[in-house]
Amino acid sequence: MLLDFDIEKTVAAVTFLIQREGGEVDLFLSLKMLYLADKEALINWGKTITGDSFYSLPKGPILSEVYNLFKGTGRRENQEKWDSHFTELVRNTVRPLREGDVGLLSEREAEVLESARKRINEIAPWAVAKWLHDTCPEWTDPHGGSIPIDPSTILRNAGKSEEEIKAMEESTEAFRFAKYLLGSR
Repeated sequence: MLLDFDIEKTVAAVTFLIQREGGEVDLFLSLKMLYLADKEALINWGKTITGDSFYSLPKGPILSEVYNLFKGTGRRENQEKWDSHFTELVRNTVRPLREGDVGLLSEREAEVLESARKRINEIAPWAVAKWLHDTCPEWTDPHGGSIPIDPSTILRNAGKSEEEIKAMEESTEAFRFAKYLLGSR
């Protein structure tokens, strides 16, 4: 299943978390919040908020391009947009330079982000990685590296049938084609 990364929605999602977290977000914890939100969105609606790729890292699953953006190594066009909204990492924390448009998030996307934020904040920061290892069956120990997580694996683990997964893949492909025809990408 191919996903389309959406830098505008990603900036909106991180801005949303920054607002809820009191003006800054921790790299590690916000990556986990965004991962859980995208995972839940995928399961519930067949599409994610950010459109990012899922990966297993030693400390749990992450969103690949979002992680790269936090580190300053995202794709050029995405990094430029990110850098215009957020500071560089300082003690693993980012702050806003200017607000992203949280109005780009639907009500249900904001609800999923808030739910993921609360879930991660209920866990001691030092225990988050272990909790994710235990509760995310799609995570595989990459032994110091990284391993892609197929969105279909997440859907299967959530009890989706092969027919439901195929319908979600077809819907995603139709959306990508419509964007192409409209010149969005």
